Amino acid sequence: MGVIELSKLTVRRGRSQVLDSWSVSIDSGEVVCLSGDNGCGKSTVIETAAGLIPMEKGSSMISGQLIRDSEGRRGRTKFGLCLQDDCVMGDELVQERLLDAAGCNFDVSALLKNWGLEHRIHDKIAMLSGGQRRKIAILSGLIPAMISTEPVAVLLDEPDSGLDDDSVDKLVQIIRDLAAGGHAILVASHNSKVISSADRIVEFPFSERKGEPTTGTFNPIEKGTDRKSFIGHRMNLRTLSGVANNAIAGLLTLGAMLALLNPEQLENRLLTAFILAPALTAGLCGNPIHRLTLENRAHSWWNTKSMIPPNSIFHSFIIYSGITALASIITGELYLQLIIVGAVLGTITEAIVGLLSHATLRLSRPNAVMIRLLTPILLLPWALVVDTLST
Repeated sequence: MGVIELSKLTVRRGRSQVLDSWSVSIDSGEVVCLSGDNGCGKSTVIETAAGLIPMEKGSSMISGQLIRDSEGRRGRTKFGLCLQDDCVMGDELVQERLLDAAGCNFDVSALLKNWGLEHRIHDKIAMLSGGQRRKIAILSGLIPAMISTEPVAVLLDEPDSGLDDDSVDKLVQIIRDLAAGGHAILVASHNSKVISSADRIVEFPFSERKGEPTTGTFNPIEKGTDRKSFIGHRMNLRTLSGVANNAIAGLLTLGAMLALLNPEQLENRLLTAFILAPALTAGLCGNPIHRLTLENRAHSWWNTKSMIPPNSIFHSFIIYSGITALASIITGELYLQLIIVGAVLGTITEAIVGLLSHATLRLSRPNAVMIRLLTPILLLPWALVVDTLST
């Protein structure tokens, strides 16, 4: 079995059947290039291999691990990925993005120096030019193999797009060096230099020929200690998206209730509802990191890393605790039990709304899906909690 094993894939995009029982196996140390006209299915192969789009039949396996099959079963393993979209968020820092891609600490400056980016190591990705941002996206896809002495799969979709000739030459050399290290690479490209780096070229619609690439030399990057990304919490601290997206909604709800009600005259159920309503409203705004991951399809890249979408649940719990505590203080007394319930209620509500929104991202027009029409049902558990606590 190859490092990358795509078996009898049948995939539809819209009304068109792009792949029909199509298979390919890529062994350790082999580079396979997909070539052909725009719209012929190259990107579909890459995204299906990464488990990003569903298939009617077949399966995708990487390093012996099932990534996705036609029955909806999912799995994850370490592999490199670079899509046509850069899949980066503008508020990520160059250094931290590459460390997140590696999953460990290493000498980022030496890697960036080879690509002429050492002076941008502490910059936000939003400050980079399009070509520089593309280099970061490519390195994010290559790094899992560059630091590994064990065979790792690398999936590259039009990686040369937006690169200058010198950078394409560097890319081709790295591809051959990784192949020399036993890594398996599946790349889609129109560029003749990239095509020439392949051991096999699959020309759509599915004719195949052998290439005559040069031999590279693999020198793995020295790895440091393992690293946890906590990308959602870092992005939330940097952008204050939790405050802007959730906390403001909760405060506006509290202000509106103060304009209509006198907290000192509330009792029992109305008092409990008054204290818990701001946290519920804030939670209904959903995962504050969700909108950030929509930039450049960053959610697709992170989806291959973890089944849990980037989030800042711990920060959200603190925000909902603060909002509920403020509502409680306004009533003239601090209800500790209600503060805890409000924090938990808001956090759970945020998680549910966030997962509903995340579930639509693989659709071609996710914003056109009226998924938020389902959120009013979350009022029912809130009402039950209010009724239980008030009695």
